[in-house]
Amino acid sequence: MEAELKVVIQMKGDRALVGVQGTNTDPVVETLPATSLNDVLAAVPGILERARARWTTSPKNPAYQRPPEPPAPPRPPAAPRSSVPGKPEVVRPTLL
Repeated sequence: MEAELKVVIQMKGDRALVGVQGTNTDPVVETLPATSLNDVLAAVPGILERARARWTTSPKNPAYQRPPEPPAPPRPPAAPRSSVPGKPEVVRPTLL
């Protein structure tokens, strides 16, 4: 048996969200139809049983594996220094 067990119930309309979490485990969350709190409380032992079965094989959810970065787009060739956009070319007068 877990050293600590947390049960969270959220009811909205005719639906309930029930989450259970044991010590050193990730939560297991289920949504079910419910017309009263008694309906939800009656479902908690079954949800807890399914959660414990899941925790025996995988107490934690798998770590997120970030997909590889897409390759960088090819860079266009560098422009010649004399034609830098936005910068006027300096024309030097010639001496005679």
